[in-house]
Amino acid sequence: MRNLVFTVSEGKKEPACEKIFMSDVVVTRKRSIFRGGVWRSLDVKMGVWFLTVHLLALFAPFTFTWGAFWTAFFCHVLFSMLGITVSFHRNLAHRSFKLSKWLEYTFAYLGVQAVQGVRLVWSYHVTFLVNSACHIWGNQSWNTRDLSKNNWWVAMVTFGEGWHNNHHAFEFSARFGLEWWQFDSGWCIIRFLEALGLATNVKLPTETHKLKKSFASTN
Repeated sequence: MRNLVFTVSEGKKEPACEKIFMSDVVVTRKRSIFRGGVWRSLDVKMGVWFLTVHLLALFAPFTFTWGAFWTAFFCHVLFSMLGITVSFHRNLAHRSFKLSKWLEYTFAYLGVQAVQGVRLVWSYHVTFLVNSACHIWGNQSWNTRDLSKNNWWVAMVTFGEGWHNNHHAFEFSARFGLEWWQFDSGWCIIRFLEALGLATNVKLPTETHKLKKSFASTN
């Protein structure tokens, strides 16, 4: 990854730079999320919603049962993996493979249900990690000219979405974990559906695609 160089005009004070902990990302200008911005009614509603969900999650330890835990885990896998990762992201957003209409609608409906239940806080945070942690910590295998990174621990809790630099390099690819050791459970589901004849036109990057995105070819 290339380092960014910032120049400051003569007579102007150079902005303070701060390196993010355990990352090569440098913050050159901090932005306050509460001051200086315009809060729309939608922003206020979303803020209240997220605050309420997190406050309710504080009661979880006092109402814990193993039955509730495994129900939440099962729903997270069902709705977040099949509904969000496989359906919303890879199938509907990037069209990286095709499904029969009845299965496409079923998986999309599961994605809609991803907003239901106490597990909601967990689902929100693992989803947000993809676009936050995966732009700060990790490594870059491909020259995408951005800050996207492959992060193994995010990949483990997001069904393969943490191989984010791979995804930025080949957005059309149904497989995010391109190396044999990059576990991608979302891809396992798609591969299984393909083997059953339920998923077709599954797209993967060719060697030519990989060569164009390699750092060696752009240096």
